[in-house]
Amino acid sequence: MNSDLDLLQPPMAEAATQFLVDKLADAIRACNEVIVELDNFQNFADLLDSIKQVFIDLEDGGDIFQLEAPMRELEQELDEALGLIVLCTVRSRIYLLFHCRVISKQLEDVTHRMGHILASIPSSSLRGDDQQKSVVDDLALEMKSALFPYKDNEAKLCQTLEPENRNILSDVGVQQAILMDIARTVGIEDLSRNPTAFRIELDLLRRDVEDSKNTNDMRLFGVVSDLFNKWLQLNEQPSQSEEALAVHPCHKRLEPLYEAFVCPLTKQVMQDPVTLENGQTYERAAIERWFQECKENGRPILCPMTGQEVSTTVKPSLALWHTIEEWTQRNEQARMEIVKQIITSGKADADIAFALSDLQILCRKNRLNKHRARTEGLIPLIVDLLKNSEEVRCLALSSLRLLAENDDDIKEEIGATDLKRVVKCLSREHTKEREGAVYLLYELSKSYSLCNKIGETNGAILILVGILSSNSEDVAVVDHAEKALANLERCDNNVKQMAENGRLQPLLKRLVEGPEEVRIEMAEDLSIVPLTSEDKSRAAQRAAFALVEMLGSHNSVARATALKALRSLSTLPSNGNLLIEAGVLSPLMRDLFIVGPNQVPTKQKEISAGVLANVVGSGANWETVSVDKEGNFLASEKIVHNFLHLVSNTGPGIGAKVLQVLVGLASSNKSVTRLVQHIRSAGATVSLIQFLEAPQADLRVTAVKLLMLLSSHMDQELADGLRVTTRQLGTLIKLLDSDQPMEEQAVAAGLLANLPMRDYHLTRAMLDEGAPALLLKRLDDLKRGVVRPSDRRHITPFKTGMVGILVRFTCALDDQRILNLASTYNFTELFTSLLQSGGSDELQNSAAKALENLSEKTPQLSSVPDPPKPRGIYRLACFKQPTPLIGLCPVHSGVCTSKETFCLLHAKALLPLVSCLDHRNPSIVEAAIGALSTLLMDTVDMERGSQELQNAGGIQPILVIMQEHRTEVLRQRAVWMVERILRNGDLARQISGDPHVHTALVDAFRYGNNQAKQLAEKALKHLNKIPNFSGVFQKV
Repeated sequence: MNSDLDLLQPPMAEAATQFLVDKLADAIRACNEVIVELDNFQNFADLLDSIKQVFIDLEDGGDIFQLEAPMRELEQELDEALGLIVLCTVRSRIYLLFHCRVISKQLEDVTHRMGHILASIPSSSLRGDDQQKSVVDDLALEMKSALFPYKDNEAKLCQTLEPENRNILSDVGVQQAILMDIARTVGIEDLSRNPTAFRIELDLLRRDVEDSKNTNDMRLFGVVSDLFNKWLQLNEQPSQSEEALAVHPCHKRLEPLYEAFVCPLTKQVMQDPVTLENGQTYERAAIERWFQECKENGRPILCPMTGQEVSTTVKPSLALWHTIEEWTQRNEQARMEIVKQIITSGKADADIAFALSDLQILCRKNRLNKHRARTEGLIPLIVDLLKNSEEVRCLALSSLRLLAENDDDIKEEIGATDLKRVVKCLSREHTKEREGAVYLLYELSKSYSLCNKIGETNGAILILVGILSSNSEDVAVVDHAEKALANLERCDNNVKQMAENGRLQPLLKRLVEGPEEVRIEMAEDLSIVPLTSEDKSRAAQRAAFALVEMLGSHNSVARATALKALRSLSTLPSNGNLLIEAGVLSPLMRDLFIVGPNQVPTKQKEISAGVLANVVGSGANWETVSVDKEGNFLASEKIVHNFLHLVSNTGPGIGAKVLQVLVGLASSNKSVTRLVQHIRSAGATVSLIQFLEAPQADLRVTAVKLLMLLSSHMDQELADGLRVTTRQLGTLIKLLDSDQPMEEQAVAAGLLANLPMRDYHLTRAMLDEGAPALLLKRLDDLKRGVVRPSDRRHITPFKTGMVGILVRFTCALDDQRILNLASTYNFTELFTSLLQSGGSDELQNSAAKALENLSEKTPQLSSVPDPPKPRGIYRLACFKQPTPLIGLCPVHSGVCTSKETFCLLHAKALLPLVSCLDHRNPSIVEAAIGALSTLLMDTVDMERGSQELQNAGGIQPILVIMQEHRTEVLRQRAVWMVERILRNGDLARQISGDPHVHTALVDAFRYGNNQAKQLAEKALKHLNKIPNFSGVFQKV
């Protein structure tokens, strides 16, 4: 018994599987019949087709018995899905519009549940087929996360009609706009020309609402009905046929409308006349609706015209139907001829507008009239009307679109005309006209053969892209522009144009997903299309990995085009990390260093070097990224040596780019030390210096930048290299006054300023090259504002560098030429002025150091003049009286000037220096306190110097500096000055009362370095805080 059952089970199981497959097929076919949400139901059909394929495969290799439960569950969900599909097939369009959100949610819910059912299929039912299990799991995941979004314009319409928005509906303009949107959404593009179609839709909606018996549905029906009735009143739309509306003097020769042709109920020409048993004739749909209302209201079935009780049986009135058809054909042909006559006869725009409106009525009624319009030669005539008034242009555009709908031949004929006129309408400000042009171009773009023609029409793609980014409130226009562009994307030439106008996505999609030849073309386009920073960012996010993948292709053309595209994207610094993540460094290094028969062309190598320079200079995190199979990094010795070899053994194009890479390495605090080591080990210092004389500006400028960055780490080596021959030094100095951009001049100044200050041979060499006079001239130029606008951002580093160079000359004042130079140009007042100018921290630091150097020289230059000889009786020795000397410097006890002796007092430098003592930058404070300390040297009147500091308000800040202990150098200098200030008895008495001074000196005495301790001991003795005989430290 059991064996017999086992023999029967497989066929039964297979039948169950086949039943599910057939049911899936039915649902897929039904999805094609829905009248709304076509895209969503097509996507749902695709998912169902995937399920069907899974179960077809499982018939052969699966355990059908274990699949029984999932199949039953899937059948139940399919029943619900079919119910939803049927609903979207039979319900009216307006009803489905009101329920778009519910439909979308129900479709998502059933799809998600089916996904969970698929996920529950056990692996054992697949009999170990891992590949089949993977297919099922992927499909289940896709269905569980599936989304079926409804259109934004539909959702906005539904939201507007909600009860809480009744205040919005009180505005007549809003009412008309909403009604127009509803009409367009359900497929009635021009409500004013076809109110009958909307009335039919309303009748269908009423039927659906009565079936649903839903309160909200009934409310919505009432709202839309009221909107339509008000619109009819405002637009004076009587309930009559379109033929009755078409009244024009030329129509007098048309056959009259016979009363027998008109339905008594609809008052319109009958399309499907039927006769009752009493001989009365009506439109079939109208009389059937009358019968239905009688039944629903419990009334007897009566003839509307006679009141006789009749049966619901009707007979087609074929003879009348044929008569109406023949009358219609004759009149439509005559009306078509009248349309042509009006258009070609130069009639007024009002007549032409009537003709175009009548043409639209004819074409909507009968597709054959489109063919007639074409054979009558109306299409080029209508295109020619786009030069007429605004009203005529709008009607011409809508007429052309209506003619082109679902007719490829007419599309081609419109495309053969001058599309520039359509595009011109696209650019006009009038909303209705622009809308008509967008709709027409969308319709034409459905023809693949016209896509190129539209793209070649100047401005078409530019304006369509502009509409998308215009934040227009007309959702329908934006939607049609988007659809038109989507159709135009099918042509590669259009894709390039879109990219040029800011629509990159089509190009990037082809670049990432297309076949190799398409990817090459798209990469080439991406490399030449002008891109904004935002475009470059989006392109890198979408295509970086694809482009890097192309760098590894065996196709040399693919590699070259990808490299050019990466060159464009790498110019945006923020793309650096993304390109590194995509793996760009290794293929770039391969292209640069490979030799032999496989080496890349020179131009390609130069591009590789440029991309690498951009990435390294972007601030990206490249320091820890391996660049080859050996695990080397960009700053590894082998790689740096290879870079240096390339610089010396390739052309200037590659050399400049590789130097830019080295600039990037030198700009990194993490890598500059290793870079300096590797340059030293390669003995490349002199070679790099020689590039200062390169005739190519980019090579020379980059070399200067690199040497400037290295000068902080190998200043003496660079100074030695520059002394080998003065040509490079002269080149650097001449750069300061060249016609080159100020950026180059600023870098050259920074390099020279970083060279060792105490290298007197280098200082004399600069003097021989005329550097001081040139520097002073350029500083004066900056002061007078002789600067190009593009150079303004480089003024500060340029000025800072030049001041740094001038400081070195104050370190060599023992040289008579330099001493004369400092006196001639009044260096003391110059640096005092620079200190007061409030420039960069480096500039203020340099100015203060220069003042210290100059002031140290003052005691040697300040001299006491001989007293004047006595006269008269005072010549006798016994009567001789000393003549007091007037105008001597109180600190230097001689004749001083700022120009001749560099006296800080006469240069009025004390106040600017004192103001620097509370600067946030410790180095500036150190420089300022160093300059002020020259007033307390052994070679000056220390007591008077202390008093001058007191008068300038400098003593209190010095005490604060000693107490704060910001740096050890500052504390030592402050303690040195305090010790000397305390030698002034009056000042010592004033200071001794401050307990903080005592605490600071004790702290220096206990914790300072050896020199600070000795100075603190002396200062405490002045304050009588420790005995004079203590002798804790030896005298210094």
